[in-house]
Amino acid sequence: MNEIIKNMIERHSIRKYKTEQVDETTLQQILEAGLYAPSAGSRQSAMIGVCHNPALIKVLGKYNAASFKGRVSTSTAYISNDHPSIADDPSIGDGFYGAPVLLTLFGPRNFLYSEADCCVMAQNIMLAAHSLGVGSCFVARARETFSGEEGQKLLRDWDIPTNYAAMVHITLGYSSSETAPKAKSRKEGRVRVSPE
Repeated sequence: MNEIIKNMIERHSIRKYKTEQVDETTLQQILEAGLYAPSAGSRQSAMIGVCHNPALIKVLGKYNAASFKGRVSTSTAYISNDHPSIADDPSIGDGFYGAPVLLTLFGPRNFLYSEADCCVMAQNIMLAAHSLGVGSCFVARARETFSGEEGQKLLRDWDIPTNYAAMVHITLGYSSSETAPKAKSRKEGRVRVSPE
């Protein structure tokens, strides 16, 4: 099988992390892969905020988790038995799962394709991370995470332009689990071909 396709199939969300930081060389390769993501009109306007501070990530993770409460039915099937999300277990309380690195992707507020650009960038980042032995998880609720005072301060510290908004988060780190999450079977009927 083609190595790129194999990487796509084998990558799964990791929600259990070692405290060990991602080494700088590996992190730079992951960030570079993100910067090479396609963007609408090749504007390259999406930005990446990088946070290595475990205490700050934990605070932001609590804000992120708090914004999630009541937004998903508790009767849903488990996202992952191996690596549960806060949708599976609200007592986790940390929307970033104790990851040692948090990336936040930002895009211009009034640009129609900001969210799409950030999502494509996120995919590049997560696939690059997996190929380098680093776990990742795509986490939504980015705007809500920064709505508080601590979040606003971090945006200023990162020198994020005021006309930019947080679109998505990605957690990064080395998995603390002995086994990788098991792949779920693919749902049938999700490809539709137009009639000839």
